[in-house]
Amino acid sequence: MTPNNPSPPSHNAATVAEIIRKNIEPDTAEDVLAALQKLEGQVITTRLLDKLPGGRVEWRIHRQLGETTIRNRAYLREKAEGVSLTLARSDASGTVVDASFVEKANPSYFKDRRERNALRAKALADAALLGRVAILFSEIETINMQLDAAKQQFAVYVTPGEPLSPDRVELERACGLREKEKK
Repeated sequence: MTPNNPSPPSHNAATVAEIIRKNIEPDTAEDVLAALQKLEGQVITTRLLDKLPGGRVEWRIHRQLGETTIRNRAYLREKAEGVSLTLARSDASGTVVDASFVEKANPSYFKDRRERNALRAKALADAALLGRVAILFSEIETINMQLDAAKQQFAVYVTPGEPLSPDRVELERACGLREKEKK
């Protein structure tokens, strides 16, 4: 695809929907919360991990700096699907499970994730929106290709030894290829 010979758009409603579907956040934290609700009032020990989805193989308890958390393997390996939930604002032994505290103390895994996924579901249900975004994506791709072609043409005029080369930076600022100098 070139600016003078555009190929068919590479995006359509289905490709935009696929991007959104890939970003739907998993229910791992919700599954853990459901398990913790059944364990309400029990002392937080490593035996608690056996009752979580995946058990001790998947989860680890961390107690430090006045906080008790559980983290899954994906979190420890710095994966996007990783989960680290605050169980208590205490690292003392004898602290008990309080599922409502866990939900409130970890809004990004519960309230915020639910809201983000609800917005994604709303977007996926709106075929017209996906179509409009696909058209916009294709337009942006075309514009970026035109910009790349213009940058290549510009580079020819400002290569070392050409008459405009001494003023390359100022010319780049003047046409928007470089950020304006802050004063």
